[in-house]
Amino acid sequence: MKKKSLITLFVVFLLSITCFTCVVFSDQFIYGDVDGDGRINSADYSLIKRYVLGIQDSFSYQYREKAADVSGDGSIDSNDYVLMIRYILEIISEFPASSQPTPTPTPTPTPKQTGNVTYTIVKAQNPTADQLDAYTRIEEAMETAVYYYNTYTTITKEIKVLYEPSVSTADGNINGTIRFGNKSYMNHVTAMHEISHTIGVGTTNAWWNLIVDGVYTGKHATEELKAITGDNSAVLKGDRQHFWPYGLNYVHEAKSEEDLINHCRIVNAMKKDGL
Repeated sequence: MKKKSLITLFVVFLLSITCFTCVVFSDQFIYGDVDGDGRINSADYSLIKRYVLGIQDSFSYQYREKAADVSGDGSIDSNDYVLMIRYILEIISEFPASSQPTPTPTPTPTPKQTGNVTYTIVKAQNPTADQLDAYTRIEEAMETAVYYYNTYTTITKEIKVLYEPSVSTADGNINGTIRFGNKSYMNHVTAMHEISHTIGVGTTNAWWNLIVDGVYTGKHATEELKAITGDNSAVLKGDRQHFWPYGLNYVHEAKSEEDLINHCRIVNAMKKDGL
């Protein structure tokens, strides 16, 4: 009898170790942390995006597939990298996969990317700690900005991005360059604003000809604004450099994701007006 009791206790001990091992395994990765560095940021988003686009077919991190499936639908696709964007922008505070005890419905498919805006960060050969920090901030800002432009416009543009500490804020030029100076401006809202300058907003004769007495006169963008607002009397205001509403001239103008999307819709329509 005593022998049977000892065997029973031993079996219970083994089962408890097995269960403990399972719990530890499930805690060894963080949803969204695709590179396994303990953080969720633009580097993880980039890895998922490259995987979805077929640029790479695997990840190096041990729990990569589990960590990348932030939607929890059993596959790694565009739904996952859109959720990553929303998380990084703090539009959501957790991923569906983090909180679901059982499978949840597959999220609504995201819009197909129609634009082709690309960028390259010009980096120093032997960067300082300050420059490395700036490059990381700029990459995160540009990744998000380019995502919105490529999802909600049909615009094609190659952009060269530089870190120039002498620049007080940031600026964009029709020649396709964006310069960031002050690090507080290294965010996706500013990046989207500067992308619009590289496309022609405030930087071309076509733009200046479209602004008459402080009003933007292009047909397509004006109609787009009316469609967005539901107001048939809505007009776009502008000066030699900027437009409003939805110009993202200040970071606080982006109160929601819709403001980012509407910015893209307006700029895309401006392109049709001749920018």
